[in-house]
Amino acid sequence: MERVSPHIQTCRYIHTPSSFARQSLLYVQEAGHLKSRDRHISRRSHLESYLFFIVLSGSGTVSIQDTHFALRSGDHVFLDCRQPYFHESSQDDPWELLWVHFNGTSMDGYWKYFTGHQKSSIFHPGNASPFQLLLEELLTLEETRSSNRELLENELLHRLATQLLLWQKEKDTDGHTDSTLSKLQEIRSYLDEHYTEKLSLDELANRFYISKYHMSREFKKSFGITMGNYLTSLRITKAKEMLRFSDLQIETIARNCGIEDNSYFNKVFQKAEGITAREYRRKWRGQ
Repeated sequence: MERVSPHIQTCRYIHTPSSFARQSLLYVQEAGHLKSRDRHISRRSHLESYLFFIVLSGSGTVSIQDTHFALRSGDHVFLDCRQPYFHESSQDDPWELLWVHFNGTSMDGYWKYFTGHQKSSIFHPGNASPFQLLLEELLTLEETRSSNRELLENELLHRLATQLLLWQKEKDTDGHTDSTLSKLQEIRSYLDEHYTEKLSLDELANRFYISKYHMSREFKKSFGITMGNYLTSLRITKAKEMLRFSDLQIETIARNCGIEDNSYFNKVFQKAEGITAREYRRKWRGQ
């Protein structure tokens, strides 16, 4: 449901994506610029769409799954519209918004990553927001309706989604003290150099004088990956190099990567690459 007062200035573009865009791209469903002189209400749920909007001026509220938040100028909001949401402009201080509804085959992954790192769908990046420029470019493309706009909008939407994830990672990093960030970088460097050895959280915590629980939590927050998965990625990457550029037996390669059990190595490799180590070697060597 959407109730719009006659005292609303709206520039709205509704787009019907091509079958190619639906199958392969991120695509715009609707984008616009709204300037309200009165109350504006929108309530939706079970909508196959993601909504991103910026409050350019004014104030209002948004309700996400029955939790209410006050919004002010400069707030940025990113929503999964499959979940119930409601937003309303203030009667006394009506807002001005830029928004885009969009979707695409990769958006579930972006959203899961975002919610895994972001505690709230509402954030306030300050004056130098890159997001407004992206929305303005999307509106220009919708207005001009060029023949290749779906490809160009796909690029902008990927940049928008990427900026959402990068902004949160930078925010998480800014929350660390210099000493904490320095220690996390030391730990990562140690893993880079000692991935062939048998490593445990207890050993690393003792070596770097840090709680293993704090270390694990802050490592994932800073680098976007658990310590275990980071170590596995290092080992698999090194194994791929040796599979392609050496004639070593797979059992030897596994040991050289810090994995003594060959059957476990094969299981981990196939989970990471989708094929066995033997198949990987054969395909990349063109055999």
